[in-house]
Order: sequence, then C-alpha cells, then structure tokens
Amino acid sequence: MISVITVTYNNYDDLHRTLHSLKNVDGIESVVVNGGDCNKTKKLLSNYDGIAISEPDKGISDAFNKGVTHATGDNVMFLNSGDVLLSPEYLKEAEKIINFNPEISFVHSDSLFEDRISGIIYMEPLKSAFFSKAPLGRGMPYNHLTMVIRKSVFDKIGLFKLHYKITMDFEWVCRLQNNKFNGHYIGGDPVVKMDGGGVSSTTEQLVMWESLKALIENRLLNPKNLAGILERIVLYLGRITMETVGMTETLGWLKRKKHNSNWQRSHALEIRENYSAIKTNTKHIFPTVSPLKWRLSTQNKIGLNGLLIHDYPTGLSRYSYELIRRILTQWKGNSVAYSTSPDLNREFPNSTSTSVPRFNYPANFRSNSVRLSWEQLGLRYSCFIDKLDLLFSPIAEGILFPRIPQIITVLDLLPFHYPSLLPRWVPYYEYILPGLIKGSTAVVCISEFTRQEVLGRYSSIPEEKLKVIHGGVDLERFHPCSPGVIKERYEINDYLLCVGEVRPYKNMENVFRALELWSDGPQLAISGKIFGNHKAKLENLASSLNIENRVIWLGYVPDDLLPNLYSEATAFIFPSLYEGFGLPLVEAMACGCPTLSSNMASLPEIGGKAAHFFDPTEISDMAEAIKKVCEDSVYRQ
Repeated sequence: MISVITVTYNNYDDLHRTLHSLKNVDGIESVVVNGGDCNKTKKLLSNYDGIAISEPDKGISDAFNKGVTHATGDNVMFLNSGDVLLSPEYLKEAEKIINFNPEISFVHSDSLFEDRISGIIYMEPLKSAFFSKAPLGRGMPYNHLTMVIRKSVFDKIGLFKLHYKITMDFEWVCRLQNNKFNGHYIGGDPVVKMDGGGVSSTTEQLVMWESLKALIENRLLNPKNLAGILERIVLYLGRITMETVGMTETLGWLKRKKHNSNWQRSHALEIRENYSAIKTNTKHIFPTVSPLKWRLSTQNKIGLNGLLIHDYPTGLSRYSYELIRRILTQWKGNSVAYSTSPDLNREFPNSTSTSVPRFNYPANFRSNSVRLSWEQLGLRYSCFIDKLDLLFSPIAEGILFPRIPQIITVLDLLPFHYPSLLPRWVPYYEYILPGLIKGSTAVVCISEFTRQEVLGRYSSIPEEKLKVIHGGVDLERFHPCSPGVIKERYEINDYLLCVGEVRPYKNMENVFRALELWSDGPQLAISGKIFGNHKAKLENLASSLNIENRVIWLGYVPDDLLPNLYSEATAFIFPSLYEGFGLPLVEAMACGCPTLSSNMASLPEIGGKAAHFFDPTEISDMAEAIKKVCEDSVYRQ
C-alpha cells in the first residue's frame, strides 16, 4: 500500500482540491498533516476518512516527518496541499515495480507545473546542457512530488532535517545518492500537477543557498556539482535580467520553446482532462580582533553607521536615528554619522556625511546589494579618510576584517524564523553575519532573548563578546499627553491601537479574529504605512468577519503625533509572534497607555510587569485580554 502524505498550513481551498484528486483512488492511505489553526481545515479533517494530524509543527520538514512516522503503508508519496494527482494508474504501476524489484528504492515520473510566467509546462527529470546526467549541483534531479519511495529507506538514511526550511527534500536526495539507492523512471504522461505558488518555487535565491549548504554538508561539492551550480546561477541571472528589463513575454516564449512538444502535449492534456475543474475555489579565517582598550578623548573619533535611517521609520530605523543623534550630541566633534537622514544633516551638518547610498523603504535586492557593497568598500575607505578610532553600527551590518575596533548590533534573527519572508537575508545571516561578529570587538544584543538566540545559532562565538543593552525611548517626546489632538485630527476616540508593519509575523489577522468575538468591542486604529497587498488581504478578512466598520486605517502618522496617538488610546495591543525587542511596546508604556502584549519571543522580557500578556496564537485568549483591559477601568489604570 502507498501512503500519500499531504501537508498543509491554513490552506483550506488548496487542500480540498488535493484531497478531491485522491477521493476515488483505491488501495492508498491518505495522511494529512495540518500545522495551522484554520477552522474550516480542522472541520474538514475531523470527519476525514484517512489519517489526519492537526497540531502545530516546526515547519515543513517537521510536517513531512510526522506524515512518514504515522504512515502505515510500505511505500510513501508526498502530494502537497494544492497539488493534484492526475494518474491513479501510476501509483499501481509504481507499487508493482517496487514490489517486484528489490534493488529499486523509488520510482519517479513527469509532472505538470504551473509556472508564473509561462503558464502550465511539462516537467521531466532535470537535464543539463553539459552532462548526460544532470549533477546534483544543477538542482533537484527528480520531480519530487512524483516519487513513490520505500518507507524502509527513511529507516536507513533518516528523516528530513528540520534546519532546512525549503530544500529539505533536496538534502534528503543528497543522502539518497550518497547511500547509492537506485530509482526507476517511468516516462509518458504527467502524473501530478504541481501548484506553482509553493515556497520553493517562489524563493529561488534561498533554494540555491540551501542546496549549496546541503551539498557541503553531505560532502558532495565536487567539480561536477560545482559546474552544475555555475550553470544554475547563470540561468537564474539570465531569467532575472530578462524580467528586470521587461522581457517577460520573451522569457515565457523561450520556456515554452524549451519544452516544445512536451508543452503542447501537456496543454492538450489539460484541455482534454479539464484538470482545472478539480478546483473548488478561487575556519582562522578571521584576523585577530583589535582590542577596545581606549577611553574617549579629544584624539579619538567614532564613526556611526546610519545607512538604514529612512523617511518612514520602523523600529530599526527609529532605534538607529535616536541612538546616533545622542552620540552626535554627546561627542560633538568626535563623531561622524554616515547617513542620508535630512534630520541628522540639518541638526549636525558638520558631523554628517551624506555621500552614502540612500535607503529607500521598503528595500529591494538592488538597494540592499548596493548598501552592503558600499559598507565593504566605501565605509572602509571613510574609516581611513576620516581617521576613525572606532566604528559603531546600530544594525547587524559592518565591515568584514576591520582594521579598527568595531561594534555591531544584533536586534533579532528574523530571517531564520521567516525565511520565505526574507529569503535574500538568510544567506547573509548564515554566512556573513558570523564573520562580522567574529571580526567585531563587541556585539550589542538588544535583549537577552536575542543574545541567547545568537549564542544558540553561532556556537563558536564567545559569550563575553555579546553585551545586552536594551533599547530605549525618548522621554522628552514620549510621555502622557493632553487629550483631544487625535480626536480632532482623525475623528476617533475609544480606540484600540496597533502600531507598526503588518508583515505575517506581526499577527494582525488574529487581532481581527479576536475583535470578531466581541461584537460591541472597540474600534481598531492601525498606524503605519502598509505596502503591497497586505492591506487588501486584511480588508478582505475584516469584511468576511463583519468588522470592517471597526477598523480604521490611519496610514503613516507623523512622529510628533505618535505620543498623542498612544496617550489617547484605550489600550495598545502588540500581537507579534516574534520580536527581538519591540520598541512600540516601550513607547506606549512611556505614554501611559495600557498595554496588551504577546507572550512570545522577547516581549515578556521587555514588558515585564507593566503589560497584560496573552497567547497570540489563541484567539479567545486575545479576545479576553482585550475585553478585560478595555472594560475594567480600575485594572486598566
């Protein structure tokens, strides 16, 4: 029997489509692993005729492992949420081949793939332009979702490794090839239609970095695989270049021409079989570090890295600006800031160097690359020209192999927790940041939580190098203010306030769901400039929960009005799933605003006894916290 394992996370519609394709397939066992909290998904699985596991997991690898562990079949196949089985006959043929050929450990075939540029294309096992058999360095050699694998193989080479966020299947195949397990290819018609919206298909830079890491870890970085890596990079850069210069249609045409008759065949198959109808809804590597044994005097000069200060200050930008501004004030004439900040240049015109790359928020790949390159070249040159004695960065960036003492700041390790959100930063934090830390005289961690994360992630870093210095707040600005300003300006009062970005880990969706549980609860005022389609998604959610009239989008609120915004709020809520510090939490408390906070990551450390904590993953707990603080005036005070 084949156990078909499907993993899902708050993806009801796609899961429904996948399970529908398995509905009338005989002789299989369906194993569904749900790591999300979607009620519709839980309801669907509650009466599911198969093995259903609904519990939090540690990512895709963990979910896969749970599926393999619970599967009772002799063979397993992975069909992820959103993917569709096209050929039940393939499963029977694959099982027959494995049963009658003990030397074969897995069977694989062809698939259809929903490409974001070319539409649906036919996918055969990977080919190389220079080798008869594509090297692993070129990429995943098989269409992994078509692989039917003997379950006993997992007992011999192990399960998927949790520290791989996207290419866990590629790393597993590296072990498969290292142990010389043989497979069999069945050509012909496609057997699976793969959803092109998955994590690995949309974050190719991270996929390539993790694939390189897997090759190194499995000692497979040989000349052939290096050539494969080079071929892969060249093709990737070519695609990116064509997209950047507006040649998307040409790129799509080239992809279809590459597949040629296979493309035509798959397109005809799609029309004939009407696949879309299945859908239901829309090492010493570093020099000896320069010791920091001097005290500040009129002969010593500090350089300040202010490259991340921008016009729409997020927590990181505000932290950098306030800290640099105070150092420039305290050590005027002995310090120089490298920043394009108009405010710093206006207040400290003789101490601010603006001949640096401008930071535009939100950042993109080009601006980040320019800034990071300038830090290694331009900033190093500025240290020499300006005769600096110390370089301080309030961010996790700086100079590799510095010739003077350097202090950098680590605020969090967010890319490791949300790699799909910040895919280009994962290689930086994995390979560049450890070098910066080793080459620095000291490293400031903004919380004990962050310090422990750094020690856990980079085990070779000596503990004494990491110093915890919490972030602060300007008490001349952030203090209780007289009421009325916000009411007059925005025509709101009795509101629950939420400040900051709305990226997924900020957990704004659960605040909406908590408000739904309290129908006569307060309005929710959201302050912050929102980019992309985040706002549309939240608006749709609010509408579906019938709370759209209670959600007020304030947009970017000027700095001078923030204290008033906090002061006039009934309460401030900070629902984040992950924070290295959480500056808005401190700002709200400084303004005397009753504060509701998530109990995850650094927030209990920062909020202490001055905040009411709740579990941000439990809607009812959040709703109870909001109701208690908003209704109980004595408790609120």
